[in-house]
Amino acid sequence: MRLHHVAYVTENVDKKSAQLKKLMGFRTCGEQVIDPTQKVRIQFMDMGHGELLELLEPYGENSPVLRHLRKGGGLYHICFEVDDLLATLQRFRESGDAIVVCEPVPAPAMGDRRVAFVVTEDRDLIEFVEAIPNGK
Repeated sequence: MRLHHVAYVTENVDKKSAQLKKLMGFRTCGEQVIDPTQKVRIQFMDMGHGELLELLEPYGENSPVLRHLRKGGGLYHICFEVDDLLATLQRFRESGDAIVVCEPVPAPAMGDRRVAFVVTEDRDLIEFVEAIPNGK
């Protein structure tokens, strides 16, 4: 299990991206992507040394991040890359300390690798993304 990114909810991805470039020296990674399944606009940013920040903007009135934004936005979830997504989810199911809230779906912003979301009993939202086979 490896840290992949930290997600941050914002009202406007373009505005937040420009602010982070100016204030923190972050760089955008790739193009913005609209994920119709997750109902978000996404922009990844390189924070330096390979650490990624995922900016999320609600896309539509029923976006799952809209509620978080209405509470002020900000840090939203942490994402780990895992070699075996299904085994990881099964381990969380069996633990009794977390529930899978989103079964594996392709993520356009990550080259259509599958992602899934888990909420722990402490209400932490964790995303898992399957690793690229053989690191390719």
